[in-house]
Amino acid sequence: MVSFPPPASFLLEADVDATRWINERLDQRREESPTPVGFIVPSGFEAYARLLHPGRRAVAPSYEQQVPLRWSEIASARGKIMHPEVELHALIDHLTEYDDEYWERISVGGERWRPPCECLEAAEALALTSILRPFTRMLEDAWFMLWSGYGDLGLKRHDIPLGMIHHDPDAPEPPGIPAELLGAKAAYRHYLVFRGSLDALPTWFDWRREAPNYFWPDDRAWIVATEIDGFSTYVGATKECIDQVLASPLLEAMPSELTHRFDGIGDPVNGEPWD
Repeated sequence: MVSFPPPASFLLEADVDATRWINERLDQRREESPTPVGFIVPSGFEAYARLLHPGRRAVAPSYEQQVPLRWSEIASARGKIMHPEVELHALIDHLTEYDDEYWERISVGGERWRPPCECLEAAEALALTSILRPFTRMLEDAWFMLWSGYGDLGLKRHDIPLGMIHHDPDAPEPPGIPAELLGAKAAYRHYLVFRGSLDALPTWFDWRREAPNYFWPDDRAWIVATEIDGFSTYVGATKECIDQVLASPLLEAMPSELTHRFDGIGDPVNGEPWD
């Protein structure tokens, strides 16, 4: 199903240069391992938090009748330890986090567990935004970036300006790229860029299941970042704001640092599964 353009509340932005500040603040050490949080989350904020996307506990067949399953509940059931760099595959002792049959085998209490989504979904996104709203003066002027690679967007045009992170202008020109996109030819991620009101975010979820991969107010008082490969969302803001995120009963969040491991492979406390 093709799902472009977005709701009228979000205007496609042609001035993608205004998003470059994100890339300028990213850790550019692309070839290093392990990959740090700072590879996708910009520096310059007083504090950071990591939101853990919840799994689902099925109490009825439909998705709407499922309830969140927190990582801490999984850890408690499996004798694991929660910590800021915890990784999902280490909690479940399995390298494939989307193995539904395996999740059913490890479910407890007669429940049926389902894995988290790699995107930030509506309930957590809206709860988070309610905390972030008082910490900006720019509620009516916010930026939203959505990964351009989602197949159901149905994009066929090559004239849409794209934001990007980790752009390498000196990289060899790849074959088959239309001339309109050559300026964005070699980047780690490309994004559609929108502007709109933070208060319009609920209508975003009438359009998409996933929240924007990046969103922030025009005064850059905070930023929310979700990589497409992973089960966490990161927030950069003032310490006061991050303290409120960490204290929210509606979110499962942990303090984070830009130097923490991001790549989802290594859990320094719970170890690594072997199968």
